[in-house]
Amino acid sequence: MKYNIKQYQNRMKIKFSEYFYIYRKKLHILWERFIEIGHEKMTIMFIPHNEKKIFNFQISKFIILFFVALFIVILITSSYAIIKNSAVKREEQRLLTTYNDIRSHLLRFEKLTKNVDDLIIELKPEIEELYGLAAGTEEIEYIWSLEEFEKKELNEMLKIKDILPQEIFTIKNIQKDIICSTNTIKALKNFIDVRSKVIEDTPSIVSNQGHITSLFGWRRSPFGHGRDFHTGIDIAASNGTPIRATAPGIVLAAGWSGGYGFSVRLQHKYGFETVYGHCESLAVKTGQNVRKGEVIAYVGQTGNATGNHCHYEIRLGSIPINPYPYMSRIW
Repeated sequence: MKYNIKQYQNRMKIKFSEYFYIYRKKLHILWERFIEIGHEKMTIMFIPHNEKKIFNFQISKFIILFFVALFIVILITSSYAIIKNSAVKREEQRLLTTYNDIRSHLLRFEKLTKNVDDLIIELKPEIEELYGLAAGTEEIEYIWSLEEFEKKELNEMLKIKDILPQEIFTIKNIQKDIICSTNTIKALKNFIDVRSKVIEDTPSIVSNQGHITSLFGWRRSPFGHGRDFHTGIDIAASNGTPIRATAPGIVLAAGWSGGYGFSVRLQHKYGFETVYGHCESLAVKTGQNVRKGEVIAYVGQTGNATGNHCHYEIRLGSIPINPYPYMSRIW
């Protein structure tokens, strides 16, 4: 069995060697034929129309084939270059159009950025004034100061300032001012909320409809006794006009009170008291809690009075103060 396999392998090697030799021989013959044909000469003649000498020269087919191949290569290369150049020009035109669009957008962006920056600059004095009024101080420069992390970020940007557009720094500055403005507005809101609460709990409205006939302070006595000190404000109105509490509180006294006639005295937060005198009748009693704006009495002419009116008085502790600045919600 081993012998048969060996014989078969030997025969295959011999056949393969024979085929390879024949194939190589044919290739060699074809190559020699190709060389022979390529070396064949061709005569090219230039015959003039006059009697001048005829010019001719011989050239091999190899050289002709070389120039034909060279011409084809040049033709293909030139065609590719022309097509590529056309594509590059179209892309260049597209990029130029895109650049012009981007440039126009950038110009509008620059203008918008400048407008926003100008608005922030205009708002700054107003914000500073509001904050100064709320905080009760003129030291307000620190409200525009940078936080530590923002300083670090700005320092990093300054390192590459030459490659960044100026608008980046303008926007960063606007962002900083907006953040500072927001923080300031929040502080103002907190102040206003607290102030509103204080106003809500203190006398801050008019006690009754009517018109003022006598202000707080020294005046000519309406009873002809020279000058006297008026401890409140008289608000004239028709008989029976409702009198309302000017702040939430508790009724300290409600009844007859000598020259005040029928009167109501209320105690409020923060040491304030209010007195409503010369009432026709009362709507509350001692110890009762009342809301701001609640009806507590009605205008009359009881006690030492020359006409229908409400004597409205504000006391801080036991000292009468001028009620006029407290007679508006916007105080």
